[in-house]
This record gives sequence, C-alpha cells and structure tokens, in this order.
Amino acid sequence: MKSKVLCMAMAAVLSLVFAGLISAQGKYPVKTITIITHTAAGSPTDLMARQLARAAEPLLGQTVVVQNKPGGSSAMQMAALLSAPADGYTLATVTPTQIGALEGPLKGQFNIDQFSWITCVEIDPYVIVVQAGSPWKTLKDLVDYGKKNPNKLRVGGFGSTGSGHNVAFNIFSKAADFKTVWMPYEGTNAAVIALLGGHIDVANSNPGQVAQHVEAGKLRILGVMAPKRLPDFPHVPTYAEAGYQVEEGWDQFRGILGRSGIPKPIQIQLSDIFLKAIKSAPFQDYLKKTQMEDGSMGTEEFAAFVKKQSKLTVHWYRELGIIK
Repeated sequence: MKSKVLCMAMAAVLSLVFAGLISAQGKYPVKTITIITHTAAGSPTDLMARQLARAAEPLLGQTVVVQNKPGGSSAMQMAALLSAPADGYTLATVTPTQIGALEGPLKGQFNIDQFSWITCVEIDPYVIVVQAGSPWKTLKDLVDYGKKNPNKLRVGGFGSTGSGHNVAFNIFSKAADFKTVWMPYEGTNAAVIALLGGHIDVANSNPGQVAQHVEAGKLRILGVMAPKRLPDFPHVPTYAEAGYQVEEGWDQFRGILGRSGIPKPIQIQLSDIFLKAIKSAPFQDYLKKTQMEDGSMGTEEFAAFVKKQSKLTVHWYRELGIIK
C-alpha cells in the first residue's frame, strides 16, 4: 500500500514537473532574440538575417536584432554564440563558410556537434563577374587567358581559402584547368567594390550583389553556377552550358543555427516560425528582387543537409590541401 501511494506521489510530482516544462516552453519567446552574423553589414548574409528578422517579428511577438561579428573565419561569431545560454534567444547565421571553418582553420576549437541546425533560408547561386570593359566577354575568354597566364588573374570573394566562395571558384577553375590568385574579403560587397575599383580582375559573387552594376553597364556576368539560367539574366550561361562540367552539390546556402542544448520544442518552434516568415509576401519579394531561391528546410532536413555539405567540404579541403 505504501509503495502504491509513493508511486502515485512520484507520478504526481513528475506530472507537475512536466507541466511546468511545457508551460515554460509555451512562454517562449518572452524577450528580444539576437541573430549574430559572421559577415559585415550590407553583405548578403547580413541582408538575409535582417529581412528574416523583419518577417519573423510579428510571428514571434518579439523584437529580433542582428549583430555583426565578422573575423577569424567565423570564430568571433561562433564564440559569441557558444558563450550565450542555450535558451533560443541567441542564434546565428550559417553558410558553407562555417561548415568549411569547422573542418579547416577552426578544427579543434569548435565542432559540428556544438550547434543545432534551425532553418535553411535561401539558396544563392554563385556567379563569376568581371568589369564590363574587360577583354573577357565569355567564360572561355577568361579561361584561355588564365591558361596562358597562370596565377596572374586576381580573383576576389568572401573569405580566405576554404570559404564557400573560394571553394566554388576552385571547383570551376579545376574543371576549366587554370590557376589564379585568390584575394579574400570580409564580405561579398567588398569584393565587388574592389572589382569596380580595378583592384582585382574577377569576383566570385552572387547575383543580388552585382545586379545593379550589371544594369548600369559597369560589370558583366560571365557564368552562373546553377543547374539552369537565372530568370533575370537569361543571356548568362550556366558553367555546364559554357562547356565546363562542374561537380554539383556545392550550394551557397544561408540559414540559421543555434548552439546545441536548445530544448527541442524551442528549436521546432523557431524553425516553424522562420519557415512561415520565409513564405511571407515581403520575404518572397526580397528573394525575387535579389535573384535567390527559396531554400526552406526545417530543423531535421537542414541537419541532414549540413552533414552532406560537411562531407563535400572535407573532399574539397583535401583537394585544396587544407587538410590531409
């Protein structure tokens, strides 16, 4: 009899505890949410974070602020994220650059298991861009010059060797069999500005960062790393159409992650809200204007996607001699 009473008492206590947890989780969020970006203000990732924050605020019922912490191959951002409580109030942006950093320069400092993968937001095709007045009218022109002048072309883009942009260009240059010098910048916009100023010869960029300069007759897009042509630039061939069969699967994705330990119900709640925000009219309009694709993935699908990206990163890091 005593054991039965004890069991009933324990069950009652556990029920109260479980109810308390559900209640506490149901109150989320009750304060401002911060999204930390690893790039400078005005960069594509910064823009994505601010657009998403704006679209998500009405759904969350709370303010969402964006903080910029570039530098250290994303080490500044990751350290800031991991120093915050695992309560869902501090999140961060994620792109192929972080996945690469975890396998390269930051290996040993951070690892993939320290993070939770909340939502994939967008896919942004890579493009190769030159000044409109350059002698290179096509990708073949550029490749032919590069073959005749190895390591003379200065190619700029976001991040050092191993960044998403750097790997993307190396995938192309390997397929085309020519060598260049990589010039790293802290944001895609910075690389585009350098190209406009003649400090580099080529930029590995994204459509949204060069569209206005192309329309103004200052820059020329030679090719796009995508399975099909971009609707806003139908005259620009894909790499494959230009005769260069590049390996598929290396996507410039952008999304939101958190530190590990965030309660699963909060992760799912955040993911669901961000997915609704992505489908909102203002955010879809932003995607269209910046020539990007809707990359919506919930937490489970995104986690599986990141694992595949990590394997592809290891492959290319070995190819580039970053790791053995």
